[in-house]
Parts: sequence; C-alpha cells; structure tokens
Amino acid sequence: MKNKIFLLILLSIWIHLNVVSSLAVEKKSPLQMEYLLEKPTWGMIEWNSATLPKDFWYVTFELTYLNNGSYFETGKELDYPGGRDSTSYMIDGKFLYGLSHRLTLGVNIPVVMDQKVDSGLYGKITKVKSGASNVGDVQLLLKYHIFDRYFWSLSTELGPTLPTGQPYNEVSAKKAGTGDGQTDLNFALKGDILLYEDSFIKLGMGYTHQFKREYRNKTQIIVSQDTIPPGEIIDERLGDILSTEVGFVKNFKSFGMEGALQYNWWQAVKQNDLVVREQADLYNVSLRVSLGDVTPRKHGKLDFYLDFPLTGKNAPLTYRLGVSLKSIFR
Repeated sequence: MKNKIFLLILLSIWIHLNVVSSLAVEKKSPLQMEYLLEKPTWGMIEWNSATLPKDFWYVTFELTYLNNGSYFETGKELDYPGGRDSTSYMIDGKFLYGLSHRLTLGVNIPVVMDQKVDSGLYGKITKVKSGASNVGDVQLLLKYHIFDRYFWSLSTELGPTLPTGQPYNEVSAKKAGTGDGQTDLNFALKGDILLYEDSFIKLGMGYTHQFKREYRNKTQIIVSQDTIPPGEIIDERLGDILSTEVGFVKNFKSFGMEGALQYNWWQAVKQNDLVVREQADLYNVSLRVSLGDVTPRKHGKLDFYLDFPLTGKNAPLTYRLGVSLKSIFR
C-alpha cells in the first residue's frame, strides 16, 4: 500500500511538471526551443556529457528495487555467511538546474522506503524491516561542459556526498545502514562520441575520495588474529573508489535503448590500521530503455533500467531494477 501511494504521488508530480513545462514553453517560439534542446544531444537518452540550457530544470524521480544476496570472491559467487543478504526499495529525487549553457547545478536525494535484511538466526532466512523511509547520503554536483565538436563532447563533474544517511554502526545487527557516516568528494569525466544522427558511444570515468571518520565502537570487532574491544575509538577509512563506463546508445523518435559495461574498484577498508575488507572490484552490465516525447513542447520521459553483476573480487552482487519519471522545463 505504501509503495502504491508513493507511485501515485510521483505520477501526480510528473504530470504537474509537464503542465508547467507546456505553459512555460509558450513564452518562447518553437524554433528557439528547438535550438536550446537540439538533437542529437537531447535525444530520448541524452548525451552523457550534456549540460542544461540556462534557466532550465531537469527533474527525475526514480523508484529502484535492489537485491543483494551474495558476493564475488576472486570471481566465484558465494552466499553471505550467517545471513546479511538484503532487499531494498528506494526512491531518488534528482534535480538539475542550468546556471548557464555550460554549467549545471545538481542535487540527488535518495530515500530508503523499505529495507529488509536476513537476520541469519538459527540458519533460517528471516527478513526483518530495517529503517523504512530513511534518507540516504545526499550528493551535490557541479557539471561543466568543457567542449563540444559535434561528434565529440566532454564534461566534468565535481561535488561532495554528505553524510546525511544512517551509518551501519548506528543501527542494530539486524539492520543495514542508509549511509557510510562520512563525507565523500566526487570527480568525474563524461564524454560522448557521435556515430550517426541518433547513435553515440558514451564514456565515463569517476573517482571518489572518502574521508576518514572516528566513532566509538559499541561491540567487539574480530579481524583475523586481532580484536578491537567495545568502547574503543575507531579510526575508520573506507578507501577510495574508481569507476569507468563505456556504452552504446540508439535513439528513435519516441524510443531509446542503451547498453553499457561498467567497472568499479574499491580500496581496502581499514579500522585502526586493521584491514576489515580487502580491495574489491566488480564488472557490471547496465541496460536501459526510454519511452516518451522529447519535443521542446513536451519533454517528458519514462525510463526502465536493469543493472546486474558479471564477475569481480570481494564485491557484493547487487541487482538493480528500476523505473524513472523525467521532465525538462523552464
């Protein structure tokens, strides 16, 4: 029932935004609007490097289902010992605003609507609710369009991820946190190579620096032959993250499709100089289908996407299935 209410709210907001968009467009001629949202940059699936025209808004509401039931250990899939697999329903609100034709300001606000974690008690798989409707870590970004040569385009993104979520050390053993408890600094390069009028290759590379944090340990932590007793101050460093992506996009008049291969690498996690998680990496496939109307008068879209892991090392296997409502307006 809760999920249906959220979906109805999202649908109402999306319809309202499209109405506002249509009214706002009347202030400019169709030719002016076509220029501001010209193809191929703003096809059904927009270019990875695209920045918004000045004074435009791009609003997205994304509903995602995540399932995490096992992990890769040197390429071999294993179940989590003692439980800890989880399922989550999340909603992300993404808001982008064009400060100029080259500079876009954005914020991403994730919310965990419902989360269930395997308690692992007595060898039984028992899902328990875990912090429904908790906000996750909010991300801010500035995106700058470096250059555009029609067939080749490049942008850069920079911004922090704020520790607004609930870290795992502040919830019970039967729950999963909604954040990591410390600030991140994100940097990314996003590029596109035009192949045909409505087909292009998308490229991306990102780097995240995770600042360390300190907190008091509530329970005993055992790492190999070492032990961190309860009550001790923990100096935790989650390690930096490197990500890359290459994909192919094909757009039609009211339909777009995308397939991408992604790679993520995580540095080792340390607590008081003890390694609690080894270095990890993961190869992942992302598939996306976009439906809608991208004319300047009615720029609204409905996207469906599926992400699934291929192979990796010491990495969790997270399957993502989602749908998003998007609208661009002035």
